[in-house]
Amino acid sequence: MGYDLSGRLVVGVASSALFDLTESDRVFRTQGEAAYRDFQERHRDDALAPGVAFGFVRRLLALNDLAPAADDPLVEVIVMSRNSPETGLRVMRSIRHHDLDITRAVFRQGRSPHEFIRPLHVDLFLSADERSVRDAVDLGLPAGYVLDPTFADEAGDELRIAFDFDGVLADDSSERHFQDGGLASFRAHEELNADVPLGRGPLRELLVGIHRVQVVERERHAADASYRPRVHVSLVTARSAPAHERAVATLSSWGVTVDDAFFLGGVDKDGVLEVLRPHIFFDDQRAVVEATRRVAPSVHVPYGELNRGVLPADPTLDTRRPRPADAVPPAPTRREVATPPAPAAPTGERDAEEEPAPARGDEVRARGTGTRELPLVRSVPGIGGTGLAGLAGASTVVPPAETAREAERPEPVPGPTTPAAPAPAAPRDGEAGPEPATSAERAGRPSDVEDSAPTGTTLLSRRDVARPGAPDRVSVLGPAGEPKPLPVRPSSNGSARHH
Repeated sequence: MGYDLSGRLVVGVASSALFDLTESDRVFRTQGEAAYRDFQERHRDDALAPGVAFGFVRRLLALNDLAPAADDPLVEVIVMSRNSPETGLRVMRSIRHHDLDITRAVFRQGRSPHEFIRPLHVDLFLSADERSVRDAVDLGLPAGYVLDPTFADEAGDELRIAFDFDGVLADDSSERHFQDGGLASFRAHEELNADVPLGRGPLRELLVGIHRVQVVERERHAADASYRPRVHVSLVTARSAPAHERAVATLSSWGVTVDDAFFLGGVDKDGVLEVLRPHIFFDDQRAVVEATRRVAPSVHVPYGELNRGVLPADPTLDTRRPRPADAVPPAPTRREVATPPAPAAPTGERDAEEEPAPARGDEVRARGTGTRELPLVRSVPGIGGTGLAGLAGASTVVPPAETAREAERPEPVPGPTTPAAPAPAAPRDGEAGPEPATSAERAGRPSDVEDSAPTGTTLLSRRDVARPGAPDRVSVLGPAGEPKPLPVRPSSNGSARHH
């Protein structure tokens, strides 16, 4: 019988996330694939420096000292790379140099390895290739995009992990309800459904796998009081009371717990993470990740309606959506100087981000994420009583689960014409090239509200595309052939988030 990966915590990591490939990437971009191959061959025995996910992976693998036997580990890490087997030799030798217990690898010679996430039972795929990550998430697979080539690691084996909730652990159905009805409607809906668990999000199985390891740690501590548990999990969400109760009920229905929960109600997450100092943080809002990457290795999970098929908007141009009375001014977000994009790199193999990810306006992602809803639980034991720290008050009346009403929702009134979006920033060494413009979603907004303003031309929404005879995109050229801005539909990409 073959080696069974099911039941273990399995993480797939691209070499671009595990190691710093800045120098290799520079060679590929400036000199092409042949030079890249030659460079990797000449430096085969030169160990690569740790990358942004190195500390997270190292600490995960260290937890295998809790396994009952060496051949039955709790955690497996698999390299999943665009490199060819020949150029991948440097990656595997670097793994051996850093004493990482990784023996399994997938090398695809210029093709994305995300198609093997499911057969390998991978609970998380980390990569600095945004295109691969988005393709994986669109297929309902657990993946995250790391924006930075490196982040300084520290000594020790303690592993601190932080998660956003909606669109990361849970699905984005509550976010979509907010988009239809606004803040007041969202809060009323979440309070009414406080004990109805949300569906699973892309990283739900990762949390379940981490919880299994924590259970083993607790059993070890019970048998040996000198053992100090090393895994610490925090929930960092912009939900606030009363919407926090549904998050707690959802986790309870999955049979998992977290060590800390921060229901921030719009307070900036980066300040909290600066104190927590997690070794990895997951969020589905790009603007939040742009802020938190200063203080912690941060991963963007491009899941849900707010990440699909819409051009990122300039947050400074939004004047259409009124702020609620309890909204606080957002903290300024990091802005980069707009410069013309760098020349496209030659196509071919390498894991250091083959080419810039396409702008979100370049295609309509019509496929769903494949997220499955959990069976409806009308009531979670402990909620509404003395259990679960008495977080819930009196029991609530829960209506039948809502079905999707996408086709019935009224269309928003088109917003005013806005200027075209600025050109993407030039890529930094080792990165995937020009990233999409920063989203209008900002860190630090109220628990459920943020403004948005699409810029330039944009794609039609999936509802528009579904109409008979409708085109799949809109574009107009001026008299001299230059792009001409169009009035656009208000998009959800930069709208208020509640988590």
